[in-house]
Amino acid sequence: MRDSSGEHDQAAEALSRRFPNVVFYNPLLTEVQDDVELGPGTRVGSFTLIHAGARVGANVTIGSHCNIHRCRIGDGVSIQTGCHITMGVVVEDHAFVGPGVVTLNDMHMDGELTFPRIGRGAKVGGGSVILPGISVGAAAVVGAGSVVTRDVLEGAIVVGNPARARATETR
Repeated sequence: MRDSSGEHDQAAEALSRRFPNVVFYNPLLTEVQDDVELGPGTRVGSFTLIHAGARVGANVTIGSHCNIHRCRIGDGVSIQTGCHITMGVVVEDHAFVGPGVVTLNDMHMDGELTFPRIGRGAKVGGGSVILPGISVGAAAVVGAGSVVTRDVLEGAIVVGNPARARATETR
């Protein structure tokens, strides 16, 4: 068994030089391609790939096993473990993206891309899928496991497959 501590130290040092105010949980198990911006106070989990062109704001948490494409992520965002944030997606400030969320950008797999948007302070529950071109409004909530096929209005709560507005309770 070989000692990888030197290799780990070199990887940590290289990422620390590029991103001095970012914490990488395990730099040896993280890939950050060229032309990436990571804001100060951001934390990045193990086995995460951040593709060229990604723009990530300050104080963002990106969990382990994430695939972050050429997208824009605002300040104070939390992206939990196992998320796929595809090219062109915008995640606005203070949004929460639960574990295993998948965003898509090519509805007909013909190369005609339309990009999802997750609004300021929105919360997307774990295991949800956001289809191409869909907007999740500010402060909206998408229930866990939902498949979002239509825009979600600001402040709305949607659940299910396909996601529908949750009925309001009457008392």
